[in-house]
Amino acid sequence: MKRLIPVLLAVFLLAVLIVPAGAAQKTTVTFWQAGGDATSSGVIREIIKDFEAANPDIKVNFQAIPWAEDPHMKFQAAIVGGTIADIFTVGDPFEHVLAANNALEPLDRFVSKETKADFYPVFIDRCTVNGQLMALPWFGTIRAMFYRKDLLAAAGVPEPTTSWTWDEFVKYTKKLTRDTNGDGVIDQYGFGTSGRYVSQFQPFVRQSGMDFVDEDKEIALANNPAVVEGVQFYIDLIRKHKVTPPGITTINLEEIQKMFAEGKVALFIDCEDTSQRFLKEPALAGKFGVGLLPHNKAHAAFGGTDVIVMSKQSKHKEAAWKFLECMVSPKSMAAYCKAIGFSPARKSLANHPDLNDPIRTAFAKQMEVGGYFYFKHPKASGMSPLIRAEVQQAMEGTKTVEAAMNSLQKGLEDLLRK
Repeated sequence: MKRLIPVLLAVFLLAVLIVPAGAAQKTTVTFWQAGGDATSSGVIREIIKDFEAANPDIKVNFQAIPWAEDPHMKFQAAIVGGTIADIFTVGDPFEHVLAANNALEPLDRFVSKETKADFYPVFIDRCTVNGQLMALPWFGTIRAMFYRKDLLAAAGVPEPTTSWTWDEFVKYTKKLTRDTNGDGVIDQYGFGTSGRYVSQFQPFVRQSGMDFVDEDKEIALANNPAVVEGVQFYIDLIRKHKVTPPGITTINLEEIQKMFAEGKVALFIDCEDTSQRFLKEPALAGKFGVGLLPHNKAHAAFGGTDVIVMSKQSKHKEAAWKFLECMVSPKSMAAYCKAIGFSPARKSLANHPDLNDPIRTAFAKQMEVGGYFYFKHPKASGMSPLIRAEVQQAMEGTKTVEAAMNSLQKGLEDLLRK
């Protein structure tokens, strides 16, 4: 018995030491979501719940920061203050701004060749900065042409299931702009658009085969004839052909969506989440479809992605990667995209039964025909206000398109020189 006492004592002491040590090894990973609403955050919380159950040594602290609170600005402040989350989501191309400031951890050492190959190349290209993978795509999105089937049928206009030419677009939007009750006032417009968003008019510039900036050469192209042609086409829809609702520089996209739902707008450009919301509205049942944007010299539609990045400041990079990998896994991505209506960024989900309805297929066709992403230049955030301000002056008629583009040329050149 005396011999057993030391042995039992040693076992007891070992147990006492092991239990607290095991508990102390639990790692906390912080995860911030840029944007987010009750639906998207709810899906994330379910993903976290499953992840923590499968990884009891890791706890995830999650926070969603609404777009109204400018999450990108908060992330930058947190980086400067040393309080940034281990991993967080950003809207493309903000990852390029952060990478340029050495704020992100490259992910190449974590991502296998097989995993990388399962993402669509266009998304991997967006996540790559100077040859390094600085982010992983969470979902993809593309703008396509929404149309009211009933309004097109009443006007004898074909559905845009194939891309119209610019001339056809003008012809059809003019036919769809009507005084429906005979009181002498236009109450149905062919094309709903808002000049507040670059994504609404930049596609027409790209359809002319050019853009406001050549990022690779870092030169402004705003006064290039092809750019002027694209902007002029958009301005003509507003001022010459008068196929758009009034208040083009102040009306927002939510108002255009409402007009579309009420039958006051026949066509407008928007992305997948709007289509999924419309599908749930009884008043729109069977009345709308999604087709392709028109084309000129090229096909072009504004696309984008939200990405997940890892902070270079993270003290728990291995655990952070484990959760990041879970967030972009096929299972998590399918659940998230099903809930919010966007398209998956992984090839293996192309035929997923929950993500393969006709509306989503139409968006995928637009991406295949001619999707593009916004500038990824580190100064991209400074380009948008300049572009929007000058194009809006052309919309209002205070400047000709040529004068506006000449002014924009100087503004962009000054920005790129800084």
